[in-house]
Amino acid sequence: EKDIQLEMDGKDVELDKTIIEGLGDPLTHLVRNAVDHGIEDAKIRSAAGKPRTGTVNLTAYHEAGQVIIEVRDDGKGIDPGKIAAAAVAKGLIPAEQIKLMSDREKTALIILPGFSTAEKVTDVSGRGVGMDVVKTNIDRLGGQVDIDSRPGRGTSIRIKLPLTLAIIPCLFVSIEGNRYAIPQANVSELIRVPASKVRERIERVGDANVLILRGKMIPIVDLTEVLDMPATYVDTESGIRKADRRSLGDRRQAEAPGGSPEVAPPGQHDHQRNGMDRRFRSAGDINIVVVTTGAFEYGMVVEELHDSVEIVVKPLGRKLKHLHEYAGATIMGNGRVALILDVDGIAGAAELRSLASSSRAIELAAETQREKFQDVQNLLLFNNAPDEQCGVALDLVKRVEQVRRRDLELSAGRRVIKYRGRTLPVFTLKDVANVQQLPDQDQLVMIVFELAGKEVGLLAIPPVDAVESKILVDHDTLKQSGIMGSAIIHDRTTLMVDIHELVETLHPEWFAERKKDRFLDDKSVSVLLAEDSDFFRSQVSKYIEGEGYTVIPAEDGQRAWELLQEQGDKVKLVVTDIEMPRMDGYGLTRAIKADKRFSHLPVIAVTSLAADEDVARGKAAGIDDYQVKLDKDKLLESMHSYLQKGLAHAHA
Repeated sequence: EKDIQLEMDGKDVELDKTIIEGLGDPLTHLVRNAVDHGIEDAKIRSAAGKPRTGTVNLTAYHEAGQVIIEVRDDGKGIDPGKIAAAAVAKGLIPAEQIKLMSDREKTALIILPGFSTAEKVTDVSGRGVGMDVVKTNIDRLGGQVDIDSRPGRGTSIRIKLPLTLAIIPCLFVSIEGNRYAIPQANVSELIRVPASKVRERIERVGDANVLILRGKMIPIVDLTEVLDMPATYVDTESGIRKADRRSLGDRRQAEAPGGSPEVAPPGQHDHQRNGMDRRFRSAGDINIVVVTTGAFEYGMVVEELHDSVEIVVKPLGRKLKHLHEYAGATIMGNGRVALILDVDGIAGAAELRSLASSSRAIELAAETQREKFQDVQNLLLFNNAPDEQCGVALDLVKRVEQVRRRDLELSAGRRVIKYRGRTLPVFTLKDVANVQQLPDQDQLVMIVFELAGKEVGLLAIPPVDAVESKILVDHDTLKQSGIMGSAIIHDRTTLMVDIHELVETLHPEWFAERKKDRFLDDKSVSVLLAEDSDFFRSQVSKYIEGEGYTVIPAEDGQRAWELLQEQGDKVKLVVTDIEMPRMDGYGLTRAIKADKRFSHLPVIAVTSLAADEDVARGKAAGIDDYQVKLDKDKLLESMHSYLQKGLAHAHA
């Protein structure tokens, strides 16, 4: 009782016969899922503004030495919240872990064994029932499954397969002097942790180890332990392999009792050289291969990394079939046999999936989340005095020029300089803020800004430096007129300059006329502001309220969405940060644009993420405009423009 169009593309793509035979059941199941639970009834689709006829696309194509097969529908999509709740209810995953997962990771839970959200069993399918079997079959073919779903828009499931089962590219690694192959399709990246960085990069979670990688927690396994091999190391002085009694956890421990960080206690010579802990030698570096098994990612600790080459795969004999840590074998050029590691089997043998439920994992994840959502800013650092460092948002800076004090002039009681054929007003921080006087030296720098349509120069002393830094702003201790707060940058207290407040204090007439033109007669306009940083939420709220608008503040996208449900009739515009916990700016925008009640609301992103790819991703989500967080003037102009359009449309 559904209108469905099946479209197929890439029917000329050729595959190994063995792969085609193994694809029958998985593809049948995926198409049935799309038909039964993906595509909605015609009435529901019409009510949602969709065409009555749903579409299921079955596509095959070549990409980067692999065959990609995609099953895509334009149905209702998969609700990550419902998936997560079902996984918890069935005891497949701890409730604490759900809080740390992104929507994409929650959606990927659908492939767990025994998972289902189907309310009733049909003779067509049950979305979730059998998805683990689909993944298992694809894994046997040396492939991967990737799920991408957008609630209300549809689901896409991509299967990545090698062109042939006989030849696959693999990365060779050494463990205890023996070579092993890891399928290149499973390799995400290679990491070398220097010996001196082991303690800060590798954490202990329960009885497992994790690697801290770009704010993420990656579980790692020592292959010598998983494969039950005696651990050894090569003594660089004698070249002889010796027993290594230390575990991976020992390498990251603090110095032994009675010893300094680099000097071992007396008597420990069998695995430490010349009284020096090997952790502080290059031999103590740790090589990690980060691998992925679909939604799950972890690291393998190996002894050495070698080249990536294409190998001919040989099946394991019957007596070795029970060893799930191995996917097959190959014969190397020297005639020796190398076993191919099964990354999924090793993850199962190491029971990696259980570590995320430990209290330390949750605590560590919370720490990395807090660090992740600290404000990353591009800053221009300059000195107002030799011992007084200041910073200003780099996006607000138009130019930096070298000038001489002797070129400065006083005209009508104001400091100016001849600049590019005209007279440019200049000032110092001391003109507004209680800071040190600019030193009496001839060589100065002039930082040029453009505000209210006019250029102005801020004087400082060299050098200047452009940095990208995660800043945690203290907006109480040193806050004053023209100084929004302070932060620690490069181990120095840095005054964060509010260039708008400085210039508005010195030249209020520049802004008076523009504010008059911008101000709306409708005093009841409310702006929903989603921003996880207390500091920036306070700053942007101050900007908006200064224009006479009412601000409804929210500490993240999820809270903003909840407030929109409660006070949606008041909200005329949404201003949102991009990187936020729980729900980011992209997710909030998609939710707004997909809801008929709010889809008319303009969404302005205030962020430091304004690269071309970020803007493109924002437009795809429905973001109407991007503005730099601290560019008050342009933000208010953009807000006023969209509000005027909205009011004009409402009156029409």
